[in-house]
Formats: sequence, structure tokens, C-alpha cells
Amino acid sequence: MRRLVRWAMLACLALPLFAHAAAGTLLFAVNEGTSSSLDSLFRQDKYSDLARHLSAATGRTVRMETSNILDIVIRNLERQRYDVLLIRPSHIAARAMRDHGYRLLVVAKGEARTHFIVRGDSPLRTLRDIEGRYLVLPDEQAYPSQVALAVLRDAGVDPRKGRLQHMNRQEAVGYAIREKLADVGVVVSYSKVARDWQKEGGRFLHTQDRLPFWSIIVSPKVTEATAARLKAALLELDKSPQGREMLGKMGVEGFVEGDPRAYLGLLAWLEGRK
Repeated sequence: MRRLVRWAMLACLALPLFAHAAAGTLLFAVNEGTSSSLDSLFRQDKYSDLARHLSAATGRTVRMETSNILDIVIRNLERQRYDVLLIRPSHIAARAMRDHGYRLLVVAKGEARTHFIVRGDSPLRTLRDIEGRYLVLPDEQAYPSQVALAVLRDAGVDPRKGRLQHMNRQEAVGYAIREKLADVGVVVSYSKVARDWQKEGGRFLHTQDRLPFWSIIVSPKVTEATAARLKAALLELDKSPQGREMLGKMGVEGFVEGDPRAYLGLLAWLEGRK
């Protein structure tokens, strides 16, 4: 009996320690939208150095998670499951800021553009020419899909008068246009499809530019002190050779402070609330 009591006392003392260990872990998630063809293992390797850098900066264990399924990312943001999220689709980051208390930590250097792509021999010349045609978009939740529908709405073009189909990846969108399976596609500028499109003889029918770029957002559950350490660690990356090597691996030039109003303004436009 004495031994049982001693084990019970040890267990009670250990509980706060286990709770503290769990509370000390930061869940760092990464989502590259529909522009990446990398599987989960490659994404884990791509961002593992950054996770270690953030762990060293905060003194916290950083556990990394990646997902290319936008609906899962959205649900996890609604639950405030992620402590820190690096995400490419800016409208999803904006909604997390507006509706779920997330804060903008930093933004990647650069700018996003959405391209309406056609074949080089396509007779289409303007957005108005899209009406009644076969339009292919990435995932319904994808950044370029949301932007494209807002652009068409503002231009008075109803894509439902033709055929509208969503593909799971932007590579599939490019393939559909190249192989004459559809008339017009939509991709984002940092996708491989967009980067290679004109070089391979394709044409941009319309480009929507000056869109908010990739962001890193932080949960309301993360303290201001921890958020400040995370921010400082990200802003300093392009100041050292090791940091620049890490950025190069991720395909990012560096991080800068951002203005959440740009993201919230984008979201208002997408939702038709100019």
C-alpha cells in the first residue's frame, strides 16, 4: 500500500510537467496551395530547417505539419489548431485574421499575379471573349480561382454561361489548355505552369497583378512575446549566409513586415464588398 501511495504521489507531481511539455510545443504548418506538386515528405524536408530555426529562436519545440488540401487547412484554422502557418493562398490567411483571431506575422518578399492562360493560337483576346467558353480553374478554394471569379464578376462575365471545371492542381489546368481540352485556364504567377507558359508558346489573356503575397500568420493562442521572437527570427534570415541558404531552399527571397489591411482588402473584394 505504501508503494502504491508513493507511485500515486509521483504521478500527481508529473502531471504538471507533462502538461507543460505539451503546452511548450508550437505547431508550425505549411500550405503551398495548388501551385506545388511536391508531396508531403518533400515539403517536410523543404521547410525543416526553418522549423529548427524557429525552435531555436523561441526555445520551444516546433512540430511541423504540411497539407496540400485547402479544406483541411481551413478547418484547422477555424479550430485555431495551428500556432504558426506559412500559407500561399492569401485569402485564406485573410479570413483567418478576420474571423479567427490570427495575426499577420510577416510576408514573403514578392508579389502574386493571377493569369488567365490560353494557347498561342487561341482566338480569344479579351475577358469578354471567355463567356460561353470552357474555363478550367484550380481547386475551388485556391487563390487564383477566387481571384479569377472576382475578375470575371467585375468584367460582367458569367462563366456559368459556358462550362466551368475545377482541377485539383495547376499543372492539370495547364495540361488541359495545352492539349485543347479547354479554352481558358487560370494559374498563379509563382506556379511552374505560369513561369513556363509564355516560354512554351502560350499567351496570357489577362493578368491581375499586385495581389498580396505569401504570409506567415500566428494564432491568438501564441503570446506576444513568442510572436515577437518568431518575427525577429524570420526578418533576420536574409542577413546571414546560413539564413539565405535556408530561404533559397524554400524558394523565398526573404521576409518583411506586412500590412494586414492589404489582405483584408483583398478578402472584401473577393467577397464583393468593395
